[in-house]
Amino acid sequence: MAATTERALVRHLARAISPETEIEICSGQQAIDRDDALIEKVAAFPPGASCIRIWENHNCLVTTRRIARRAAFAEAVAASAQSGWPVYVRSSGGSTVIHRPGILNISLAKAAGADIVQPETSYDDLLLMLRDGLQKLGIEPSIGAIKGAYCDGKYNLCLNGRKIAGTASRIVRRKQQTVYLCHASIAVYGSPMRDISLISAFEQNMGLDHIYAPSSHTTLIELAGF
Repeated sequence: MAATTERALVRHLARAISPETEIEICSGQQAIDRDDALIEKVAAFPPGASCIRIWENHNCLVTTRRIARRAAFAEAVAASAQSGWPVYVRSSGGSTVIHRPGILNISLAKAAGADIVQPETSYDDLLLMLRDGLQKLGIEPSIGAIKGAYCDGKYNLCLNGRKIAGTASRIVRRKQQTVYLCHASIAVYGSPMRDISLISAFEQNMGLDHIYAPSSHTTLIELAGF
């Protein structure tokens, strides 16, 4: 059971990012699929319009379609589920991540009209929103890759050289316009060491030998002194 302070920080961060957006408490694949539904919803909006969701999922691993095509995927999924961590598949890129209480997910979908959106620029609006929200809490994050982090990328949010959030995006054409969705998972509280152990076990069951460092990850409540 999370402490009152930990849950309060989740709510405080969500309000700082988007005061009018309620936190959704979701479950499993349905939670993941709501991002795809958000893309279809925004496709009917005029160019420049956007929609945000802020949400937490129950305990699970979330991986990509690329990884789901691996030969040993079904066996690895079964083993993870046996340990209490079912595995679900998202349509954006990257690699396997953790969803659980204490990981706050933010998804931003935007209609871009006839514009061609490059993957690099699809992150701009979300990163600006997240940095503004964290700055309201007195936190100044940096952006960049972190050696030894799982699902690493150059659009991580970092504090003192450690990853607190990963990002991924998806760009599609719908209803004669470009629509893109960018999402982030922010580690507010919880154990990065346990997260890494669960991801590593899942990947090893598929024959992947990535090595991750707990020291490359942190949580807001650990590093920001809340």
